Amino acid sequence: MSKMQLFSRVEIIAQSIWKKKLYQHLLFASSTIIVILLLGYYFGTYDQAIHLPFLKKYADPTLFPNDKFLDLRFRHYSYFWFFFIPFYKIGVLEISIFIIHILTTYLTFWALWNLSKTLFKSPLMSFLTIIVFLVPHIGLSGLTFIEFSLLNRTFALPFILIAFNLYLRRKYVPAFFLLGLMYNIHVVSVNFALVMIFFDCILQYKKIGLKKILLGLFVFIIGAIPILAWKFGNSQIDFTFRYEWYLILKNGILLHLLHSFEANPLVLLSNAGLFSLIILLIISCRRPLLKKYNQSIINFIIAGFIVILIQKITSQWLPFTIIIQSQIMRIDQFVLIFVYLYFIHYLVSSYELKKLSKVNFYLILFALIFSVFSFIPLIIFTLRKYISTIYRAIISAFIIIILLITTAIIFINLEIYKPEIHIFGNKLGNYNAQIWARNNTPKDAVFITPPHIWAFHDLEWRGISERSTVSLLSELLDAAFAPEYITTWKPRFESVAPGALEKLKGNFFSNIKIIKEAYYSLSEEDILNISNKYNAQYHVVEKPYKYNFPIVYEGNLYTIYKLK
Repeated sequence: MSKMQLFSRVEIIAQSIWKKKLYQHLLFASSTIIVILLLGYYFGTYDQAIHLPFLKKYADPTLFPNDKFLDLRFRHYSYFWFFFIPFYKIGVLEISIFIIHILTTYLTFWALWNLSKTLFKSPLMSFLTIIVFLVPHIGLSGLTFIEFSLLNRTFALPFILIAFNLYLRRKYVPAFFLLGLMYNIHVVSVNFALVMIFFDCILQYKKIGLKKILLGLFVFIIGAIPILAWKFGNSQIDFTFRYEWYLILKNGILLHLLHSFEANPLVLLSNAGLFSLIILLIISCRRPLLKKYNQSIINFIIAGFIVILIQKITSQWLPFTIIIQSQIMRIDQFVLIFVYLYFIHYLVSSYELKKLSKVNFYLILFALIFSVFSFIPLIIFTLRKYISTIYRAIISAFIIIILLITTAIIFINLEIYKPEIHIFGNKLGNYNAQIWARNNTPKDAVFITPPHIWAFHDLEWRGISERSTVSLLSELLDAAFAPEYITTWKPRFESVAPGALEKLKGNFFSNIKIIKEAYYSLSEEDILNISNKYNAQYHVVEKPYKYNFPIVYEGNLYTIYKLK
């Protein structure tokens, strides 16, 4: 059977797109729209709950006076959010961030297309690469590499992929310089790329040449000078152990990143994902890629697996502060991309050589596209000999769709997955209460707010209100990078959620429930004591909870009381 017969219309489409730039841009644009519709878009939630208050504090230093949490902005080494300060000042911050999110997503697909093009020089492979990454794939760290909001790491991603592409094309100087520039945007992601690339450089230093490697390092440093000056003038590498800090992070919000042996769904999925990616790589290596790039990609992936294993081993038994701070598990996004590229090529090559039947090829490819977890296509591949007829393939495809829908339903019920578009913030929660606080209270006002109100799609208090709060669970996101902040955070958190901290065991959803119960166990006397201790003038509660304080705001979901 000829190649044209095998791929027929799909290959014709791929060839057409390959030949015309206009069609490529239409593919990237349509892919961007599909992904945003599938994932949704949220302003001010999740990690942006940390970044937005920092941005606003830089833009207006009079905001959040005496709020120690905002001092952490000096430890958040990134110039990315500085570019949005002018947009914030003229009142178009939300629109500008949404536009950059669209452009970043578009550029990510463009970078994936060109990376595949460099590796395989195949219209079909480049087209399938885009199709496979249309549906979100969850990595070992529990994140999809294309996310539902703009962050400095999502902005840096396509440029890092471009740098990988330049490196593979032996354009070492521009590759390293681009990584240096991106170091000013997201240090952690670039560190992952550097580990992969330098691992390859060490193993292939004779082929690449020591002079090129040193020149690459030099131009990287040139590009990264602004952030290096900021970082090394402000903090040092910490090789100590901080067990209290580590335990609070692990039990509070980062169990899936900091623990490898736990009967926790996220931990189990992470371990299953790691095992699956290793097996998929072994399978894919049966059919080597173009020899020109094969060794470098293999070295990238091996380096990634080494880093992941270091994270799992050290965080379990030897939690160095620097390793916990770096959250090196997140190198998984690059490992997943490269392993999937390999596996797609293996499927295509096996199909062309008649070592994989037409039924199995389309079924495994279907599983790869529509499975959010990497172990599902591995299972289908393992069972391929038993799925030899069209009837069994249809049944298997139906099961995959059921699994996808079931996963979506579970995630929706857990409020992990909500594919909604909220350019100006989710107005279904505490948005209106925050707007009231911003418009009706002085900048130095301090609120006692529910510390548990934060997740993928919920607005954290500071982001919209631009007002301080006593303590929030979400502050642990940045305390993960600044261990010393725990000594400030812990007593404040224990004040607003008494007894909760020792009950947290790493299950995020149980933790939220525990913290909520602790917050609403506060008596009016407790609230007044907190008010006096931290100079808080307002108390925010969810309905139907009620207190005998003067009401200054009452909405459908929240009430704000005046304490002083």
